[in-house]
Amino acid sequence: MLSPHEIAALLLLGDAHEIDDLEPEQLDTLLVHKLVTMEHGHDSGNAYPRLTPQGHSVLDAVRRIR
Repeated sequence: MLSPHEIAALLLLGDAHEIDDLEPEQLDTLLVHKLVTMEHGHDSGNAYPRLTPQGHSVLDAVRRIR
């Protein structure tokens, strides 16, 4: 089960292309649950989180509840 902070992080990721200020613990949990994956940027070469299909599914469910 995701904590409220992890759900908030998932919502932020769903609304933005790149988020630099996520708590590492929240991101780790989302990675473990396979809700996000890390992708490498084209210009900077830095890795950034991107929602997986499972992450989109959870996000859609959360949005229906709100």
